[in-house]
Amino acid sequence: MRQPRNLLLCATAAPASVAARSRINRLIVASAIVIAASGCNSRLPVIDDTAPTAPSNVVVGDPPPPLPPVPAALVSLILSPAAVFGGSGATGRVVLSFPASTPGLTVALSSGDAAVVVPTSISVAAGATSAEFPIVTSPLSREITVSIGATSGERAVQATLALWFRTPPFIASWTDPGNGQPIDGRRVTKSALAWRASCRGSGVFVGAFEGPTSYSLDFSAPQGTALIPGTYENAQGIVRPLSPTLPTLQISAPGFSSCAAPEPSRFTVTEADLIADQLGTVRRFTATFEQGCRLAARSTTIRGEVVVVGIAPTNVTDGTRCIVPR
Repeated sequence: MRQPRNLLLCATAAPASVAARSRINRLIVASAIVIAASGCNSRLPVIDDTAPTAPSNVVVGDPPPPLPPVPAALVSLILSPAAVFGGSGATGRVVLSFPASTPGLTVALSSGDAAVVVPTSISVAAGATSAEFPIVTSPLSREITVSIGATSGERAVQATLALWFRTPPFIASWTDPGNGQPIDGRRVTKSALAWRASCRGSGVFVGAFEGPTSYSLDFSAPQGTALIPGTYENAQGIVRPLSPTLPTLQISAPGFSSCAAPEPSRFTVTEADLIADQLGTVRRFTATFEQGCRLAARSTTIRGEVVVVGIAPTNVTDGTRCIVPR
């Protein structure tokens, strides 16, 4: 607000008789200053032009004008899982830096090999920060890695999808770390330096060791029964003591080991050609498995499958002979 300066209050030195006949002085309010008016010429307040003033077109209390929206940019492409058997499907997800503005953001998609088919484009809806799209693969007689690309404006990102084929022996696993992180796919093929498989009592052990990478899988039916083809629900992890009436699934794989408090786990045996000899020879064994483990506030899940044919036994000669159907 402008500030008054050099304000002069003026009054005449009139005799009392004149003052008595004078009209009652009027009060004039100017810039919150009360000036006593009299018969003399009073000076009006002088405005100090150096004082800051508000622009005449701004009303105090009005909200500031809205900021322009921040443009969304493509930041990543996530494939889940990162490896599949040829002929199986996967899912891709494009992720933006900010929610897409109206009417949405179009992202172009591409595949580096005809064995992997993706849509030509995907639209991220207005207000969303991501969108998913299907990935279709074809069966192959060899293993390949295919690059999948996503482009929007000047931004381009890539991710790779591994295609596997089933040639035993192998162990394949997909580890989901939770919290929306990418699913990690791994495989041990027949190039492994050492494979072992054996049957003891109601269970089958399969191990694969390739340098620092090793897998160890233990499948077991309820105690005293043969491990035959079928689905086994509520499989126990490494809890102690083990219940003799429940199946058991114990896993040791890169980035995952069975925990003491597993979430509902299961496995399905499709082939179990076992011999009740001294070594517990496993001629054929095929199974899929799934085990979850709650770690603090999140869950980690591992899924996979195993196929072994004619694998050398573990050379362990003690323990209960393999139980086979009569």
